[in-house]
Amino acid sequence: MNLSPHFTFEELTATGQSAMQAKNREEAKAVIPALTALAQMLEAVRSHFGKPVKINSAFRGPSVNAAVGGSKTSQHMKGEAADFSVVGVDDAEVHRWICTASGLAFGQCILERPPGKSWVHLSLGAPWRPAAKSGQALVFNGKDYLPWKP
Repeated sequence: MNLSPHFTFEELTATGQSAMQAKNREEAKAVIPALTALAQMLEAVRSHFGKPVKINSAFRGPSVNAAVGGSKTSQHMKGEAADFSVVGVDDAEVHRWICTASGLAFGQCILERPPGKSWVHLSLGAPWRPAAKSGQALVFNGKDYLPWKP
């Protein structure tokens, strides 16, 4: 099922936890409106850079979230967040554009750079996330979440 021109329900609900794939997709049916809003936000990223967006993780139901050690309050469990990279573009550049020039109403935009890895975490802002907790630009170094400064 297409959620937007370039993103499908299947892509945003895929998990590396293959034994939990069917359950994850079943749980995701309850959050299709959020996944659709997330897909629209990802479309803006894809359109700006003119390159494919590789989704590492989007919806994670409670079982998958626990299996990967995700936060118990993760927006991933509500279909409101995605971890991704833009093919051929440095994640720091993607993060900078989202935070400073995109105009996207994001909840959190985190440049995640644990040792040896890198991706962007992007979540929906208000009304999906409280306005007071939206617009957070952060960097994660594998240990700490730190405020990002342009």
